[in-house]
Amino acid sequence: MKKLFTILMLIPVLLTGQNEPNTKIDLPKKNIYGELHVGLFSQGVMNYERQILSGKTVSWYGRLGGGYGGWLEPFSADYGWGGLGAITMLTGKKNNHFELNAGGFLGFEDRNNEALIFPIFNVGYRYQKPDGGF
Repeated sequence: MKKLFTILMLIPVLLTGQNEPNTKIDLPKKNIYGELHVGLFSQGVMNYERQILSGKTVSWYGRLGGGYGGWLEPFSADYGWGGLGAITMLTGKKNNHFELNAGGFLGFEDRNNEALIFPIFNVGYRYQKPDGGF
C-alpha cells in the first residue's frame, strides 16, 4: 500500500518535471521609435522595426525609416530628406541588450537635389522591455 501511495504521489512530479524552461528571448515583434545621431553623418529619423528571427541568445530585426540627414559642415553642407534600410542584431536578456546595426541612408540633398548615399553602422546598448511600452 505504501508503494502504491508513493507512486501515485510522484505521478504529477514526473509529468511536469520534463518541461524545459523557455530560454528564448521574448522581445516585441514590432517596434516604432525615433533616433537622433550627431557625428560625421548626422541624422534624425523615425523607424519601424520588425522581428525577423528570434533565437535563444540573438534576435534579428529588419528596419525601415525616414528622416533628415547629412554630413557635418567641415566635409560638406549636404543635408536632405531620405529613407534608410538596415538589419539589427540584439543580444541580451530582460531589459538590457547589445545592439549592432548595418544598412544605408538614401536621400536627396536640399540645395542641388543630388543623391545622398551614406552607410550606417552602429554599435551600442539598447534598453528595451520584453513586454513593450515606453
